Amino acid sequence: MDMNLLQTRLEDIVGFKIELKTMSIQEWQIKIQDNKELSDSSFCIEDRIYFAFQITSSDVQYFEVGITQLSNMERKLIELLIMTSLSVSEVKQSKAEGDSRDVELGKWLQEQWELGNQGQEIPDSFGLRNTLSETMVPFLLSYENRIQPEITYSSLNKLMKSYFDGDVVLIPLLNKEWLILANENSLDGLREESEAGAQAEHDMLSALCQGLYELISNEWVGVCHLSVTEPIIPISSLLDATSVMKATIQLGRLFHVTEHIHLPWEVHLERLIYSIPDEERRQFLEQTITQSNTTSFTDQETLTTLETFFQLDCNVSETAKRLYIHRNTLLYRMDKLKQETGLDVRSFKDAVLVKLTLLLYKVTKRK
Repeated sequence: MDMNLLQTRLEDIVGFKIELKTMSIQEWQIKIQDNKELSDSSFCIEDRIYFAFQITSSDVQYFEVGITQLSNMERKLIELLIMTSLSVSEVKQSKAEGDSRDVELGKWLQEQWELGNQGQEIPDSFGLRNTLSETMVPFLLSYENRIQPEITYSSLNKLMKSYFDGDVVLIPLLNKEWLILANENSLDGLREESEAGAQAEHDMLSALCQGLYELISNEWVGVCHLSVTEPIIPISSLLDATSVMKATIQLGRLFHVTEHIHLPWEVHLERLIYSIPDEERRQFLEQTITQSNTTSFTDQETLTTLETFFQLDCNVSETAKRLYIHRNTLLYRMDKLKQETGLDVRSFKDAVLVKLTLLLYKVTKRK
């Protein structure tokens, strides 16, 4: 969207003149550091709200408005308008910078998702059949912070070609998402060091994803999420594989808010929980939580203890080490939970029930 047109539309929303300002990227980084009222495209300091419009490596263009001049609804409308404008700009920028076939393929994938299509093969008209008929490893990158410098097609493509030794296809999607298709030979070095089997393959893909995440987060300041699936033949499976990765990132951001790498084979239970109707979730929680002290599943210390305990396969000694507490302290916390809820997480049956309750509570309390 044209900057002047955006400014006019914003002024129509608020009913007064808004000035487009500029500051250096260094000043901008200082302002957003440790800010508690930070959203995707605005933040608040004292009595002023700052809306980022365009960020480069040297400066930032932004709109600044008094906090008392806007209602919460007006602020959300302005954020939505800016985000929509940026999404349109992303597509235009990708067309200018990248391979037009990759851009058009991204648009086709987006259209198929909106239509609810599955299992569709990529049409021959894109001219990518030879490339996408080889086995490749698909990654999905989601970059969500819009008040930081932008990830561009050219810079990300250059970084990916360096990481994967040149064998990569980069497909830009809307909403700051990128599909990265790496040649299967990216796994060769890791395969030589591992045993065969599905678990070994998953471990290798997880290691690749971890390395890719560290590379991207070191290059760009901001929050990004990554997912990966098993190697596929993109010409026939890219649409479905990307749908799985998109759903996996959504589940990961909902159930595992502190994590940034989300793997499909690690969210089977979360996917099942998310598919349960809202009313059934609430009924289950009422039957479970109301029989106990309701703080049992809301106390942060208890939650951290339980999450760590489950992450470490219910190993008491390893959990105590990870939490930097004495083993007896951990046992005391478990006994306290048992007294309050009647559930002993050292028992398999009760541990399953507690795990389900935690997951249900996470998705229900966000509704």
